[in-house]
Amino acid sequence: MLAIVFCVAVLVVLHTYVLYPLLLIVADGFEQARSAWRYIGGSERRRAPAQLGLPHVSVLISAYNEASCIGRRIENLLEQDYPADRLEILVGSDASTDGTDAIVQHYAARGVKLSRGDRIGKAGVLARLIGIARGDVLVLTDANTEFEKDAVRQLVQPLREPAVGLVCGRLRLHSPLGAPIVESAYWKLESLLKMYESRRGCVMGANGGIYAVRKNLFPPLPVGTVVDDFVAALRVLQSGHEVRYEPEAVGHEQTAPGHADEYRRRVRIAAGGFRALSQFRDLLAPRYGFTAFALWSHKVLRWVVPQALLVSLVTNALLAPRSGFYALLLLAQLALYTLAALGLLGTSPRHLRKLTDPAAHFVEMNAALLVGFLRFSRGRQGQIWARTERARAA
Repeated sequence: MLAIVFCVAVLVVLHTYVLYPLLLIVADGFEQARSAWRYIGGSERRRAPAQLGLPHVSVLISAYNEASCIGRRIENLLEQDYPADRLEILVGSDASTDGTDAIVQHYAARGVKLSRGDRIGKAGVLARLIGIARGDVLVLTDANTEFEKDAVRQLVQPLREPAVGLVCGRLRLHSPLGAPIVESAYWKLESLLKMYESRRGCVMGANGGIYAVRKNLFPPLPVGTVVDDFVAALRVLQSGHEVRYEPEAVGHEQTAPGHADEYRRRVRIAAGGFRALSQFRDLLAPRYGFTAFALWSHKVLRWVVPQALLVSLVTNALLAPRSGFYALLLLAQLALYTLAALGLLGTSPRHLRKLTDPAAHFVEMNAALLVGFLRFSRGRQGQIWARTERARAA
């Protein structure tokens, strides 16, 4: 029985990070895989964006104390290669106290609108902005994201198809301090999954910094929503519309400046993700076909990987005295956690960082998922966000 429990736990981890991606690649064909990897690897293949029939777009930004970057963000949006008479910029201030509102009002003459209200959280701010948005398409982004010049134009192109309800852009992560981005391998896996899920019209969540959705498919978010991008994608799928990934709509974003900030962000997102999944659990039913399979594989099983890792470690320790094979597997697990500890403590030798940094990121990410689940189960996750401090650009 211990061996069966151990094998099931290991299978959960393998399916999430190895088997599911391989199944998508095999189902789509290796020729298509080479084409997809051009985007995942960072190489560019720019497609001429459409010039005619562009929809009226409303860009929505929820901001809380973003004075350090909101002006730069607005300038970036005003420079978009998109007809000015079809693009409106709406900034919702969640009772900012640092001068954010004054900066936004400085752009009023250029058509930027400010909506200020009491501190109610991102979901409430977005509901307020949707009420005044005039666009048929809503583009949601963050105050610290920067779009490439044709991002909006590229983002709305798949919406020419009536079946498509939401389009997720490609978010590229950067460190303002020049440090290596530890999560790059994980981010490439996420982009790969989005690419293949998009071909079946069921991307499991958007990138919160850059996505577009039809306004009629984006009613006010449920109270307490934390991960609006995930909830938006699930609602669109539930409505019978497709969710696509458009890798040529590119946004850039800085990572959190430190491990502690990144860990808190992940815990909050995890708790919000569990809440969202509980609200849309009917999508897990077999009648939803590949969408249900993708949701189980990409989200549900990934979110129980922390529990699976704990179960595999305990059962492996109990099995090790009985077999040399299990003893070797236990040594491999302990080696992984030792590397992760060295990476998290910052004590790893330079020549081992290619091993310790990914191990540390893997363990840290799953620890955040576990804590996020505990917060969700105890009802301790609120809807008011705590701003992540931005590292100042040189």
